[in-house]
Amino acid sequence: MPADIELIDGVPSFTVTQFSAVLNEVMKVSFDGGVWIEGEIEGLKRPNPHAYFTIVEKAEKGKAQVNVNIWAGSLKGIQAKLRNSGIELKDGLKVRLYGRPDYYAPFGKLSLVATDVDTQFSAGDLAAKREELIRKLLELGVDRVNKRLQVPLVPLRLGIISSSTAAGWADAQQHLIESGIGFSVSFIDVRVQGEQAASQIVNAINAFSRRSDIDIVMVMRGGGSKGDLAAFDDEGIAMAISRCSHPVFTGIGHEIDTSIADLVAHTANKTPTACAQAVIALVEEFLGELNYSANRLRQLTENSLVRARSRISLAVERLRTRPRTALDRQTQRLTMHAASLRLLDPVTTMARGWSITRDGNGNVVRSTTDVKQGDTLVTLVADGSISSTVEGVN
Repeated sequence: MPADIELIDGVPSFTVTQFSAVLNEVMKVSFDGGVWIEGEIEGLKRPNPHAYFTIVEKAEKGKAQVNVNIWAGSLKGIQAKLRNSGIELKDGLKVRLYGRPDYYAPFGKLSLVATDVDTQFSAGDLAAKREELIRKLLELGVDRVNKRLQVPLVPLRLGIISSSTAAGWADAQQHLIESGIGFSVSFIDVRVQGEQAASQIVNAINAFSRRSDIDIVMVMRGGGSKGDLAAFDDEGIAMAISRCSHPVFTGIGHEIDTSIADLVAHTANKTPTACAQAVIALVEEFLGELNYSANRLRQLTENSLVRARSRISLAVERLRTRPRTALDRQTQRLTMHAASLRLLDPVTTMARGWSITRDGNGNVVRSTTDVKQGDTLVTLVADGSISSTVEGVN
């Protein structure tokens, strides 16, 4: 204690300045090696180049909180450590911060001047929250809703959500153009990382969902750190995708990344380029089937024409030959009938030795009972007739 401190009944008496100095000295001695404090960030403010916020701990009887100051020199290092672990400094993040307590007399404010952060602590908490959200979404069946939607046969009208300055979108756009397919693209420019990203993406999905001139909604974001992609683990985006009236295709991050948005989307692709290729493949598949059908139809038509021409040629040949053939057949039949008639002619029969006998009345004698003794008969033979008288009937 300073020697010039006044004592009143043995109790020290300080001015505000003295008390502040003593308080800081006591804290310096008590926390000579610094201190770790953990809690949840609340009220983050970042007036360049520093950061100010409180870390709070909620309990049954209320909450406890500590003011935190991070000066510019320390802030760069802390943010770099967080980014390398895929973490963004923001409200709601649970942190374990290292620093020293400081009492700032002009404001009468006790704060922790933080100089370091335990990234494993924050990463573990974020991972636990992410897993809990995934479990919740799976239990509610949110991951299956958008997948039930039918992708149009020819998805040409694309609603694309991305950052207009993102390299991933530029690559995807180039693939769409080079495909030679006449896609109609409606584009909504959004933030794809940072505090505003999730709300902007949700609004964009909802906007496309209300439109009837959209076949597929495509959400794109190129690669980045886990922190850069954190917006796509947002519950609001997951619910917006599940409520969307159109199939949602995602192309987010790198090959190894899988976001919650990917889990609930109709079709998840690893990159924006892969997302564009997936849609191109759908249209090319239809065009291939259409081309096959057209070729098949052409072949069937050509074959039908060949068969028709063959039938016509055959019919023409038949029309040319059938009358002659029919006439020849009828001539043969007439010849056969004439021959038959000649064979039936009595003259022909009599030429072979047959004869016809008639009685006096000209009746043909067919039986011995047709004549009696004394009747005159006339027998016709091939070259004339013979008259005779019946002398007896046996």
